[in-house]
Amino acid sequence: MFKKEPVQTINLPETGLRNHVVIAGGGRIGFHIGQVLQRLDQPFVIIEIDYRRVSQVKSKGFPVIYGDVTRDVVLEAGRVKEANLVLITTPRIDVTGPACHQIRLLNPTVNIVARAEGIDQMQALHDQGIQEVVQPEFEAGLQFTRQALLYLNIPPTDIQKYTDSFRRELYAPLFKISQGDQTLSQLQKACDLLEFNWVKLVADSPVIGRTIKELALRTKTGISVVGVMHDGVLQPNPVADYQFKAGELIAVMGNAEQLADFQTLILPPQ
Repeated sequence: MFKKEPVQTINLPETGLRNHVVIAGGGRIGFHIGQVLQRLDQPFVIIEIDYRRVSQVKSKGFPVIYGDVTRDVVLEAGRVKEANLVLITTPRIDVTGPACHQIRLLNPTVNIVARAEGIDQMQALHDQGIQEVVQPEFEAGLQFTRQALLYLNIPPTDIQKYTDSFRRELYAPLFKISQGDQTLSQLQKACDLLEFNWVKLVADSPVIGRTIKELALRTKTGISVVGVMHDGVLQPNPVADYQFKAGELIAVMGNAEQLADFQTLILPPQ
């Protein structure tokens, strides 16, 4: 019988697995990631111990291994030694911890991204060398907050500031843990010196219809325009001849003083 097989492989490519993504968990998150990777034509394999989920991912043609992700024989079947990324989507720390240990034994340098429930789990996983830790419930809560604030007519630029601030507060302990490396510490200090903001241009702003070059923004204020959002379309790094339009969002980068000067420049005349 299928269920009695210690390691059952399904839909694995004939050419084998190499430089691929191993997804530990075929639930909603793992299934969604598989859909995205399939559309991008990126090689991946899902490891799942629940037969009902195995049947679901199998029906989509996803490569899947039926087995326990904490067992080395299962990880070997998933060619973890040849993988360049492992995603652990289960919220259970008693699974994630042992799985991470076995993965490290087989491939000490592979990048691992794991799911966590709460800050204590996030720190514990970081201590095990997992590069990125994600808390889905927190991210979902932020999205609900964004939608609620939009209905309360809070400006989108303010909403982005609030949610970015909340995210930094949650993940700050992890950033402190990982800053032992001198290079990362220097990069963090550099980021702290700069502020990145979205600014909305009102209809009577004096910069409407004028170009970035004409306004000499970098010379007058020191800020850099790194993006423009117009009618829902993002244009990164606009050219110097780009003309500003009413109602669009401008992404600018600079320190606090430079941003203040830019805000003064775009204000309508009194």
